[in-house]
Amino acid sequence: MSNLLKNNAYHILGLDTSVAQRDIQKRAKEIIKILQIDNVPEYDLDIGVFDDFRTEDAVKDAIQKLTSPKKQIKDYFFWFYIVDEVDEEAVGILRKKKPHGAIKVWKHHAEGDSTKAMFYKKNLALLYCLLLFKEDNKRYLQESLQIWHELINSSKFWTAFTKVYKHNDELDTDQEIISDFHKHVPSFLSDLYTEISPSYIAEFTKVFNLRGEKTEKIVMAPIFNDITEAVEQLEAMKVSEDGVLDEQESAEIKEHIGKIQDCCNKLIDLGLYDDSQSKTMRDRAANALKTIVLDLHNNLSETDKAVALLNISLKFVGTSSLEVKIKQDIKTLKEVKLNTDLVKPVLDLISDEEYVKALVLIKDGKEKHKSNHELQEFYINQTKLCVSSIAVQKYKKARDYFDNKQEELAKPLFVEAGQLVYENIDLFNFNKKAIDEILDEVKNNASKFNLRNIDQFEEYRNSFVQLAKEKFEGQFEETILIILIDSHLFGSLSDFMKKIRHKSSVVNLLYTIGWFTVWFYGIGLIFFLFGWIYKNKN
Repeated sequence: MSNLLKNNAYHILGLDTSVAQRDIQKRAKEIIKILQIDNVPEYDLDIGVFDDFRTEDAVKDAIQKLTSPKKQIKDYFFWFYIVDEVDEEAVGILRKKKPHGAIKVWKHHAEGDSTKAMFYKKNLALLYCLLLFKEDNKRYLQESLQIWHELINSSKFWTAFTKVYKHNDELDTDQEIISDFHKHVPSFLSDLYTEISPSYIAEFTKVFNLRGEKTEKIVMAPIFNDITEAVEQLEAMKVSEDGVLDEQESAEIKEHIGKIQDCCNKLIDLGLYDDSQSKTMRDRAANALKTIVLDLHNNLSETDKAVALLNISLKFVGTSSLEVKIKQDIKTLKEVKLNTDLVKPVLDLISDEEYVKALVLIKDGKEKHKSNHELQEFYINQTKLCVSSIAVQKYKKARDYFDNKQEELAKPLFVEAGQLVYENIDLFNFNKKAIDEILDEVKNNASKFNLRNIDQFEEYRNSFVQLAKEKFEGQFEETILIILIDSHLFGSLSDFMKKIRHKSSVVNLLYTIGWFTVWFYGIGLIFFLFGWIYKNKN
């Protein structure tokens, strides 16, 4: 129930706001005495809206409010001001439990913008609000909102109200307190209509374009909490972790989306859907779905489901900027879907490590589909992958030959790997001028290998390996730069090692020939001696 009207100090005491402090104290004592004999007094302004509101604690709280300037002005504003025969007539009808008759009286005399007319309007608006607690009456709702809007935005009314309040105020309230209250009245009204029924928030928002503290705490906070919970659950999902979108994950996503949509429907019903806070929450929900979308598309190739989720996120996206991005994402994914037939053959060849054949298809596709931006980007990325893979294959084979002392087979492969990389250098994240300078240095130093400095080869090479790691660790470029450097270093080293082995072979051959010659002549000499000895014997 309402705090603003049900627990209004004047309402508890059964008084109108024109009474003096002595009458307030007198009425409080009177009520407490009656309550102590287990009876509950009734007064003229009791119109049967609330139950059990007049208790001993409530009376004590009312006295405390009416001795505090900040609290008194709030209860004073939101209760009836009875000062003349028109007001007395309306109260007399209320006493007979005929509020519709009181409405007619005040409404009849509320025409115009005189001071009296404005206070009749305020009494009328209060009576409408009280009756709205009993029945959902659209006419009462609309008319009360129109009256409050008129009064709150009328400088003439606030001048009159301030004058009347100060005349009746025995607490000598500062003007600063009155001005501060004036500033917060729209928010208090928002809370009042929230207390009457959250379903009135939409109508109130249309008229005043604001919300009060209770609207945020009682109505908006629970909705936002539900959205936050659903969003956090979506953000925590790792759909592609097990390599498939299973039924349980699909059901979980559907459940969280349903919860977000229910919350959005509540915000629409309350007229808070386009509130700035609501838009922020809606954007967060849309972004949570985008996370799932990226996972589905990039890791599971579930493009159709990704597009479906993006279309759902469009239903509750908050800001136009995010809406534009989501629409672009949908367009991109649809284009990717349309390109699947063209993309699949290339991906299949790459999967089978048929990189040369894949490059042929890529070259043909790039030429045929020049205007397709998405395909062109795909072809560039796959060209980069194929070139890297072919270069790595050649390089590994070259190293195997080299390690097995087959330099004549290793060098051509080192050269081919290096040429392939250099011819496609623009695919990679390199500064070509810097690469050319490095290669010039490498070529120059590689040509100077000899027996005196060959032991420095590994140290020299490692300096470039370290450079590649520092600049491009974890990227294609790290491996590619090493292949490019090694194609020259190991190519030159292969030549050097081949020469060394050739010289060694010649020396071995001469040694063998010399040894064989000595052996041959030695044997001949032995035979000669044996022959001479044999001849002389005979």
